[in-house]
Amino acid sequence: MLVFGVEVPLVEIVFVLAIISGLLLLEAAIVIMLLMKQMNKAKKVLELVENLSATILSIKKAEIEELDRLKPVRKV
Repeated sequence: MLVFGVEVPLVEIVFVLAIISGLLLLEAAIVIMLLMKQMNKAKKVLELVENLSATILSIKKAEIEELDRLKPVRKV
């Protein structure tokens, strides 16, 4: 087979393409693993933020109840 005017055996071309395909597959697998790790970290952060917002909300409710309790009763 002629490649750019140079005679190259077909077996070697297939071998080089197989190596390139293997490297691309390996790179894709590594990228997918890194994305999965990042997705798990993001999920944990989301759970922590939800927990924090629920805690802040309960604290605010407790503060409002305490302020309502301390507020003097007005006579109308």
